[in-house]
Amino acid sequence: MAILKHSLDDHHVLGATTTDAPVVEDTIEARRARRMAALKKVAGIWSQRPDIPADGLEYQRELRSEWRA
Repeated sequence: MAILKHSLDDHHVLGATTTDAPVVEDTIEARRARRMAALKKVAGIWSQRPDIPADGLEYQRELRSEWRA
């Protein structure tokens, strides 16, 4: 919450709201759970592609084999 101070020691609160918004828990465990939930949404997005190898290392080697030395 920002406070604007005038020269006469009169304080005005800026950005104060009276809504009852839910408080988001910001502990290490909560952040880890949110990160894992986001990662699980994108995990395996290429798993159903028949044109690339399922093994990531094999896919990387296949890509690098096309590079010029």
